[in-house]
Amino acid sequence: MEEKYLNINTKKQVAVIGDVHGCFIEFKNLVEKIKGMFGKDTLIVSVGDTIDRGDYNLETLKYTFSLYKGGNYLEVKSNHNEKIYKWFLGRNVRISFGAQKTIKEFERLNKFELEKLKEEYISYYEKLPLYIIINENLVIAHAGILDRYIGRTDKKVKSFVLYGKTTGKFTKDGFPQRLDWTKERLVKTNSPKIIYGHVIHKEPYINNKAYGIDTGCFIGNKLTAYLPYEELFIFEKAKKRYYSFDMDNVSEIK
Repeated sequence: MEEKYLNINTKKQVAVIGDVHGCFIEFKNLVEKIKGMFGKDTLIVSVGDTIDRGDYNLETLKYTFSLYKGGNYLEVKSNHNEKIYKWFLGRNVRISFGAQKTIKEFERLNKFELEKLKEEYISYYEKLPLYIIINENLVIAHAGILDRYIGRTDKKVKSFVLYGKTTGKFTKDGFPQRLDWTKERLVKTNSPKIIYGHVIHKEPYINNKAYGIDTGCFIGNKLTAYLPYEELFIFEKAKKRYYSFDMDNVSEIK
């Protein structure tokens, strides 16, 4: 699969939504809240990781398909969605960090429904850009992107965009050790805002014109949207805690 990025210019209002992780109710409520405030033609952009960990992964996927078909919705590639893409392709993937909840939902479908979902998801995911540039002054990438990587889609860039800056080591919980790439960013007058998710923060994390908007909806915090041209955050409080990491059962599934 050849990777690409998307470069668009638009006069529409733009709202970027953080990691949904199967929190369908909060996601739908937040989208409707944004459109109610700023109009139905507001461009909604997802930083990815729409599935895994929450309770409504199938409903979330179907909702994103519907939004995409209706226009005014874009999404970037992300590590959790990439894993499910590989699972659908029949590759060996490590089912952990909530992916088992998504797969269990899928496996409750009958054979015909599962095959239809597989075809739709593969087609949808393969069309997604690795990252999106809007009006030359915004960049949306799942785990972030370095300025020198903008305009590239090679393997090194894809790894960074999906997983962020890592040490190659792992935490005691099995997570890759992550480094805060925003601290080293040298901001110039014409540097774009970079909006990303992937790393959970209690509140939006802003540093050197980089905006981290994954606020852990699935662990009971909230889902965040950021409107960069309004300098405005909109939140949707989580209905409950959907997942904790001690629930994880790691397995290899082919």
